[in-house]
Amino acid sequence: MKRLIFYILSLIVLGILVAFLYQFAINFTYTRHIQLPPQLLASTSTDMANTSNTDSVGSIHNDPFGQTNGLYLNPASSTIDTSAWSVYSNKELGFSVQYPKELVMDTNTPGVLTLSFSKDTYFHWPLLDDARITVTATSSCPVIQANNPDNKSGKLTVNGLDFTRVEGSDVGAGNLYREIAFDLKANDTCYHLDLFDHGTNGAGFYVEDQSLISKYDTQHQTDLNAVLGIFMGVVNSFRLVL
Repeated sequence: MKRLIFYILSLIVLGILVAFLYQFAINFTYTRHIQLPPQLLASTSTDMANTSNTDSVGSIHNDPFGQTNGLYLNPASSTIDTSAWSVYSNKELGFSVQYPKELVMDTNTPGVLTLSFSKDTYFHWPLLDDARITVTATSSCPVIQANNPDNKSGKLTVNGLDFTRVEGSDVGAGNLYREIAFDLKANDTCYHLDLFDHGTNGAGFYVEDQSLISKYDTQHQTDLNAVLGIFMGVVNSFRLVL
């Protein structure tokens, strides 16, 4: 009888240990839903190495979103069709923007408009990112940290409004975080337009075949280009409401 009880207890302990190890593996190799505040992240990894660049239109960037042409990082150059987009206007906060109807809008946080991208609509398996746009109106601009700010920040004019652009990125535990933001100071208010993306650092975490890794990574870059293009269209649609 004692031996039977010992075997049962041993099986229970073994089951708990296996469950713990499984959860540990999930947390450190497949963490896809970590919620971070919408702030640009300082990168300390050599995986996201930077090359010298300027912020003139058409300049070359080693960009967190994979862009090699500064035109795609300038909302003033956006050619996306916004004729069928919805309009969000808030006279109290003093701004309006347009956005695709497919984005999930959330205004539950005072002073913040959040537009979330559906994974199933905007991304392909296996790289299903968490991506969202936030527009905030506060008395002062947030303190932003970015990797090599001299290379990543710059000023540009969109529809007569003077914005400051900042980018940042970070990697860790198989995760990759990207962020780009545009700040506008007007009417004693800082308008902060932000695109935040959190995903897995490459398809190699899911498949071993090099041809599939290349295929999935290429598709993911296409998905990121589309998301970034929408964000540029949102920024280009930004208007002050008096």
